[in-house]
Amino acid sequence: MGVTHFVLGNLHTWGWITLILGVIEITGGISLFSGNTYGRVIGLIGASLGAIGALLAVGGAYPFWALGVFALCIICIHGLIVLGDPVEDGAS
Repeated sequence: MGVTHFVLGNLHTWGWITLILGVIEITGGISLFSGNTYGRVIGLIGASLGAIGALLAVGGAYPFWALGVFALCIICIHGLIVLGDPVEDGAS
């Protein structure tokens, strides 16, 4: 059996990276519910990275799943961008 080589550290390093990213996302979600800009920025960064990752996965084993994830990321990006914009009344 060969020795497994990881690009970035080992599995412990990936565990810490995942934990830190999870804490950042949780604080962004709480901030988003409070209406702060920090949550919008973290959400936009996360959804953008998710959309890019989904597009990179279209050629993989589950292309329709990747397209569905891409669509959800785009919906999240749209919602975060228009969050708080005044609604225009078209009746005038």
